[in-house]
Amino acid sequence: MASVFDDSKGVGPELMRKGSFSLLTGEMQRPSGGNNDGSSGRYEKLHKMMANYLPNTTEGIQKSVVHHIEYDLGCTRFNFKEESCYQAAAMAVRDRLIESLNDTNAYFDEKDPKRCYYLSAEYLIGRYMQNALANLDIEDNFKTALEDLGFKLEELYDYEPDPALGNGGLGRLAACFLDSCATQDLPLWGYGIRYNYGLFEQKIVNGRQVEVPDYWLLEQNCFE
Repeated sequence: MASVFDDSKGVGPELMRKGSFSLLTGEMQRPSGGNNDGSSGRYEKLHKMMANYLPNTTEGIQKSVVHHIEYDLGCTRFNFKEESCYQAAAMAVRDRLIESLNDTNAYFDEKDPKRCYYLSAEYLIGRYMQNALANLDIEDNFKTALEDLGFKLEELYDYEPDPALGNGGLGRLAACFLDSCATQDLPLWGYGIRYNYGLFEQKIVNGRQVEVPDYWLLEQNCFE
Protein backbone atom coordinates (compact mmCIF):
# COMPACT_ATOMS: atom_id res chain seq x y z
CA MET A 1 0.00 0.00 0.00
CA ALA A 2 1.63 3.22 -1.11
CA SER A 3 -1.24 5.50 -0.19
CA VAL A 4 -3.61 6.12 2.70
CA PHE A 5 -6.38 6.26 0.12
CA ASP A 6 -8.16 3.27 -1.36
CA ASP A 7 -8.99 4.11 -4.96
CA SER A 8 -9.22 0.55 -6.24
CA LYS A 9 -11.90 -0.40 -8.69
CA GLY A 10 -15.27 -1.08 -7.14
CA VAL A 11 -15.01 1.12 -4.05
CA GLY A 12 -17.04 3.92 -5.60
CA PRO A 13 -16.14 7.46 -6.64
CA GLU A 14 -15.75 8.76 -3.09
CA LEU A 15 -12.43 8.96 -1.31
CA MET A 16 -12.00 5.95 0.98
CA ARG A 17 -9.60 5.89 3.91
CA LYS A 18 -7.74 2.73 4.75
CA GLY A 19 -8.82 1.76 8.25
CA SER A 20 -5.31 0.82 9.32
CA PHE A 21 -3.78 4.22 8.50
CA SER A 22 -3.98 5.76 11.96
CA LEU A 23 -2.41 2.72 13.60
CA LEU A 24 0.63 2.61 11.35
CA THR A 25 4.07 3.21 12.81
CA GLY A 26 5.15 5.69 10.16
CA GLU A 27 6.82 3.21 7.84
CA MET A 28 4.17 3.57 5.17
CA GLN A 29 5.01 6.15 2.55
CA ARG A 30 2.76 9.07 1.84
CA PRO A 31 1.19 9.65 -1.61
CA SER A 32 3.73 11.11 -4.00
CA GLY A 33 1.32 13.61 -5.57
CA GLY A 34 1.96 15.62 -8.69
CA ASN A 35 4.83 18.04 -9.15
CA ASN A 36 4.96 19.79 -12.47
CA ASP A 37 7.12 22.78 -11.62
CA GLY A 38 10.38 21.09 -12.59
CA SER A 39 11.83 21.30 -9.08
CA SER A 40 11.62 17.59 -8.19
CA GLY A 41 15.35 17.08 -8.68
CA ARG A 42 16.33 20.20 -6.80
CA TYR A 43 14.25 19.30 -3.74
CA GLU A 44 14.60 15.53 -3.99
CA LYS A 45 16.15 15.14 -0.54
CA LEU A 46 13.45 17.30 1.05
CA HIS A 47 10.76 15.21 -0.61
CA LYS A 48 12.31 12.01 0.71
CA MET A 49 12.49 13.37 4.24
CA MET A 50 8.76 14.15 4.10
CA ALA A 51 7.82 10.83 2.55
CA ASN A 52 6.79 8.99 5.72
CA TYR A 53 4.09 9.66 8.28
CA LEU A 54 4.85 10.58 11.85
CA PRO A 55 4.86 7.41 13.94
CA ASN A 56 1.95 6.72 16.29
CA THR A 57 3.97 4.38 18.45
CA THR A 58 4.50 5.20 22.13
CA GLU A 59 8.05 6.34 21.50
CA GLY A 60 7.12 8.34 18.40
CA ILE A 61 4.36 10.23 20.20
CA GLN A 62 6.59 10.91 23.20
CA LYS A 63 9.33 12.35 20.99
CA SER A 64 6.77 14.65 19.35
CA VAL A 65 5.48 15.88 22.71
CA VAL A 66 8.94 16.45 24.18
CA HIS A 67 10.05 18.27 21.02
CA HIS A 68 7.13 20.70 21.27
CA ILE A 69 7.65 21.26 25.00
CA GLU A 70 11.18 22.56 24.49
CA TYR A 71 11.35 23.95 20.98
CA ASP A 72 7.86 25.41 20.51
CA LEU A 73 6.91 26.34 24.07
CA GLY A 74 10.42 27.25 25.23
CA CYS A 75 10.17 25.14 28.39
CA THR A 76 13.02 23.24 30.00
CA ARG A 77 12.87 19.76 31.46
CA PHE A 78 13.18 21.38 34.90
CA ASN A 79 10.49 24.00 34.48
CA PHE A 80 7.18 23.29 32.77
CA LYS A 81 3.57 23.02 33.88
CA GLU A 82 0.92 20.42 33.20
CA GLU A 83 -0.70 22.95 30.89
CA SER A 84 2.52 22.94 28.86
CA CYS A 85 2.14 19.21 28.39
CA TYR A 86 -1.41 19.75 27.12
CA GLN A 87 -0.18 22.34 24.62
CA ALA A 88 2.66 20.09 23.46
CA ALA A 89 0.35 17.07 23.12
CA ALA A 90 -2.18 19.18 21.20
CA MET A 91 0.55 20.29 18.80
CA ALA A 92 1.57 16.66 18.31
CA VAL A 93 -2.04 15.86 17.39
CA ARG A 94 -2.16 18.85 15.06
CA ASP A 95 0.99 17.63 13.29
CA ARG A 96 -0.78 14.40 12.40
CA LEU A 97 -3.89 16.26 11.30
CA ILE A 98 -1.76 18.41 8.99
CA GLU A 99 -0.35 15.31 7.29
CA SER A 100 -3.87 14.11 6.60
CA LEU A 101 -5.00 17.58 5.50
CA ASN A 102 -2.14 17.97 3.05
CA ASP A 103 -2.66 14.52 1.55
CA THR A 104 -6.39 15.13 1.22
CA ASN A 105 -5.87 18.49 -0.50
CA ALA A 106 -3.30 16.93 -2.84
CA TYR A 107 -5.76 14.18 -3.74
CA PHE A 108 -8.55 16.62 -4.56
CA ASP A 109 -6.17 18.88 -6.50
CA GLU A 110 -5.29 15.89 -8.67
CA LYS A 111 -8.89 14.71 -9.15
CA ASP A 112 -10.24 18.27 -9.48
CA PRO A 113 -13.83 17.58 -8.34
CA LYS A 114 -16.45 20.22 -7.74
CA ARG A 115 -16.03 21.85 -4.33
CA CYS A 116 -18.64 22.71 -1.73
CA TYR A 117 -18.52 25.73 0.57
CA TYR A 118 -20.70 26.03 3.66
CA LEU A 119 -21.24 29.42 5.26
CA SER A 120 -22.59 29.76 8.80
CA ALA A 121 -22.57 32.48 11.44
CA GLU A 122 -22.07 29.83 14.12
CA TYR A 123 -20.21 26.55 14.60
CA LEU A 124 -20.64 24.63 17.85
CA ILE A 125 -17.75 22.26 17.18
CA GLY A 126 -16.65 21.39 20.70
CA ARG A 127 -13.10 20.87 21.85
CA TYR A 128 -10.61 19.98 19.16
CA MET A 129 -8.15 17.60 20.77
CA GLN A 130 -10.32 14.71 21.89
CA ASN A 131 -12.41 14.90 18.73
CA ALA A 132 -9.28 14.75 16.56
CA LEU A 133 -7.80 11.83 18.48
CA ALA A 134 -11.04 9.88 18.23
CA ASN A 135 -11.39 10.53 14.49
CA LEU A 136 -7.76 9.58 13.85
CA ASP A 137 -8.27 6.47 16.01
CA ILE A 138 -5.14 7.16 18.05
CA GLU A 139 -6.62 8.17 21.41
CA ASP A 140 -5.39 4.98 23.09
CA ASN A 141 -1.93 5.52 21.56
CA PHE A 142 -1.68 9.01 23.07
CA LYS A 143 -3.13 7.88 26.38
CA THR A 144 -0.46 5.20 26.78
CA ALA A 145 2.36 7.50 25.66
CA LEU A 146 1.38 10.33 28.01
CA GLU A 147 0.81 8.04 30.98
CA ASP A 148 4.36 6.78 30.50
CA LEU A 149 5.49 10.42 30.74
CA GLY A 150 3.51 10.92 33.95
CA PHE A 151 0.38 12.62 32.62
CA LYS A 152 -3.25 11.57 32.31
CA LEU A 153 -4.86 12.37 28.98
CA GLU A 154 -8.28 12.88 30.59
CA GLU A 155 -6.85 15.63 32.81
CA LEU A 156 -5.10 17.35 29.91
CA TYR A 157 -8.38 17.64 28.03
CA ASP A 158 -9.64 20.07 30.69
CA TYR A 159 -7.03 22.67 29.73
CA GLU A 160 -8.67 23.25 26.35
CA PRO A 161 -11.47 25.82 26.34
CA ASP A 162 -14.60 25.26 24.29
CA PRO A 163 -14.36 27.30 21.07
CA ALA A 164 -16.89 30.10 21.49
CA LEU A 165 -17.98 30.06 17.86
CA GLY A 166 -21.61 29.07 18.26
CA ASN A 167 -24.54 28.72 20.61
CA GLY A 168 -27.57 26.48 20.33
CA GLY A 169 -29.10 24.55 17.46
CA LEU A 170 -27.72 26.52 14.50
CA GLY A 171 -24.10 26.10 15.56
CA ARG A 172 -24.50 22.43 16.38
CA LEU A 173 -26.29 21.75 13.10
CA ALA A 174 -23.47 23.43 11.16
CA ALA A 175 -20.84 21.38 12.98
CA CYS A 176 -22.74 18.13 12.37
CA PHE A 177 -23.09 19.04 8.70
CA LEU A 178 -19.31 19.38 8.37
CA ASP A 179 -18.76 16.10 10.24
CA SER A 180 -21.18 14.34 7.91
CA CYS A 181 -19.47 15.68 4.80
CA ALA A 182 -16.06 14.66 6.12
CA THR A 183 -17.36 11.16 6.86
CA GLN A 184 -18.58 10.90 3.26
CA ASP A 185 -15.26 12.25 1.95
CA LEU A 186 -16.83 15.26 0.26
CA PRO A 187 -14.54 18.15 -0.76
CA LEU A 188 -16.13 20.79 1.46
CA TRP A 189 -14.86 23.82 3.34
CA GLY A 190 -16.73 25.60 6.13
CA TYR A 191 -16.56 29.37 6.52
CA GLY A 192 -17.63 31.24 9.62
CA ILE A 193 -16.78 34.11 11.96
CA ARG A 194 -13.91 33.88 14.43
CA TYR A 195 -15.41 35.63 17.41
CA ASN A 196 -12.55 36.96 19.53
CA TYR A 197 -14.74 37.07 22.64
CA GLY A 198 -17.28 34.43 21.77
CA LEU A 199 -20.99 35.16 21.55
CA PHE A 200 -21.22 35.72 25.29
CA GLU A 201 -20.83 33.94 28.59
CA GLN A 202 -23.67 33.86 31.10
CA LYS A 203 -23.08 34.53 34.79
CA ILE A 204 -25.40 35.07 37.75
CA VAL A 205 -24.59 38.22 39.71
CA ASN A 206 -26.77 39.19 42.67
CA GLY A 207 -29.45 36.82 41.46
CA ARG A 208 -29.59 38.29 37.96
CA GLN A 209 -28.29 36.97 34.65
CA VAL A 210 -25.37 38.99 33.28
CA GLU A 211 -23.72 38.58 29.88
CA VAL A 212 -19.94 38.97 29.76
CA PRO A 213 -17.34 38.30 27.04
CA ASP A 214 -16.11 34.72 26.66
CA TYR A 215 -12.31 34.97 26.69
CA TRP A 216 -11.78 31.62 24.97
CA LEU A 217 -8.66 32.86 23.15
CA LEU A 218 -6.94 34.09 26.30
CA GLU A 219 -4.43 31.22 26.03
CA GLN A 220 -2.76 29.82 22.94
CA ASN A 221 -5.10 27.92 20.62
CA CYS A 222 -2.91 25.03 19.51
CA PHE A 223 -5.16 24.10 16.60
CA GLU A 224 -4.98 27.40 14.75
